[in-house]
Amino acid sequence: MPRGRTNVPCPAFRTMRMFFFCVLCALFMFHGQGDAASPTALQDVIKTKLGLSHYQGADIALDATGKTRQYLVYPRESEWCGVTGGCMLFILTSHKGTWKLLSRMTLVHLPVRILPHLTHGWHDLAISYSGRSPDGSPALLVSRMRFDGKRYPLNPSVPPAEPLSHPKGQSVLSPDSPVH
Repeated sequence: MPRGRTNVPCPAFRTMRMFFFCVLCALFMFHGQGDAASPTALQDVIKTKLGLSHYQGADIALDATGKTRQYLVYPRESEWCGVTGGCMLFILTSHKGTWKLLSRMTLVHLPVRILPHLTHGWHDLAISYSGRSPDGSPALLVSRMRFDGKRYPLNPSVPPAEPLSHPKGQSVLSPDSPVH
């Protein structure tokens, strides 16, 4: 057997290599999770805090920084809907690993769209609701709902909601979205 170097590293080198391996594994495991709030926690909030068992939902990113996730909840239960068919829309946001209510909106009809324009770093929403056209006949109208730095407006039919005639944005909730 030749003298000199062997392929067996010293114990300190093996320990350091194992440490870096563990650090790399942890980085890969948590990469992209950001403020990850579990799906179980989300379902718990929807069922216990909102009291819903039938709803349509959409996992979205309204915060343009991508630091948080949002989840739209559109109830499919009569106690959350009005005579005009418009229902309440809840916007939940992930915060420090949990979900909390960010906003709620009344009178909402589907579809709900995310608009490309940002206000306070958050996407504006195009919200449909029952109203009256200029000639007084019933119509489905659309309003731009802007984030005010804390929440979105409550009612799409009154200011600060702004009328929007031709919304161009991504539909995230539609009448044919699956019911959970």
